[in-house]
Amino acid sequence: MVMHSHPSLDSERRAKLVARFEAQARFCISSSPLYHLLFAQLGRRLAEDDAFAGWLLAASAGRASFDVPLLLLAALHQAVLSQSPETRELAAWYAGVGGRADTSEPGFNQALAQSVDALGPELATFIADRPVQTNEAARGLCWLLPACYTGWEAVHLVELGASAGLNLVADKRCYALTAASEPGGGRHLFGRGREVAFEVQGEGAFVPPAPPASAAGPHIISRTGCDLAPIQLNTEAERRYLAAFVWADQIDRMRTLNQAIDTLLQTNATDTPVNLQACRLPQELPDFLQALPRLAAPCILFNSYLNAYLPDKGETMQAHIARWALAQEQPVLWLQWEHLRSSDTGDKPPAFGWLGWTAQLWHHGRHQSRHLAWVHPHGSRIAWLPGIFSWREYCSR
Repeated sequence: MVMHSHPSLDSERRAKLVARFEAQARFCISSSPLYHLLFAQLGRRLAEDDAFAGWLLAASAGRASFDVPLLLLAALHQAVLSQSPETRELAAWYAGVGGRADTSEPGFNQALAQSVDALGPELATFIADRPVQTNEAARGLCWLLPACYTGWEAVHLVELGASAGLNLVADKRCYALTAASEPGGGRHLFGRGREVAFEVQGEGAFVPPAPPASAAGPHIISRTGCDLAPIQLNTEAERRYLAAFVWADQIDRMRTLNQAIDTLLQTNATDTPVNLQACRLPQELPDFLQALPRLAAPCILFNSYLNAYLPDKGETMQAHIARWALAQEQPVLWLQWEHLRSSDTGDKPPAFGWLGWTAQLWHHGRHQSRHLAWVHPHGSRIAWLPGIFSWREYCSR
């Protein structure tokens, strides 16, 4: 490994990257012990090892600092999933490939360093060329639950930053939402799936006394998604690439990912397949919207954990979507799970890293906006806000 040039610039970026690794380590301290250790150890090495720091700075030149820790660990996980000889010892800590070693056992730091050093060129290429892929199929609740209250019989469905399009088939899965505030801990099911795929814990008041009239959601006329580099999932290598972004010790998430892939492939054999298109957001969003099928029914747009990866953090998407939506005769509903500033909402999320669940509706030239809840990025926990009540009341008129 060699040091990157421009030491004065390196010092500032190096410190920023160290902070990113530390933030990721804090975020997953309770949900992923392995990745907490991976982020923490690589962050320490970045701070202390000049050769490693020079290599990572060179490999990640031009990449957003937020992406770098995620890309490095995904590149390493892909090598483990591919049974790369360079990761043979490290794989003992990766439960997804049968690893059973405890993270407190000795040898972990050495195995990690050896794998990273041996795979240097391969990891560098991944970091330089690959986009971060989102594959949280639990995020489909972002659009499915609010859509169930609309009473719309059929809709066009559009996802921005769709990756492989797994959340465009959320209506084919089953989400079990537990409302802790209801007597007996009420449990509501959303979607058409026969078996519960996702258990979601609701905190605070939900929408008593009854769930929506149809918890299956509206009929989907078309399913369209866009992404900088959409994944078609036609090969095992593509499936392995998508799986690499799952935290390797979260076996349930890996299982639900594989189930979501199977659901997507089954849906693609029906008359409403997922149509994925390459699109650079936000620059190409207006052209993408104009090219959508003519709206014969309401349109639901949605995105989840997208803005953090955009150069302007999603600021210009609002203007593009508002302009397009106001020109439509049919209602346009835009649902998001994204980071919100406290100045946008007047309050703060219940924990570090949680996302704001927002809804915006355009119809008959009018626009309205609601903050429905705070939600964990993995979609496993929801802290409801008064906006969910007003959304239900509006839809019941």
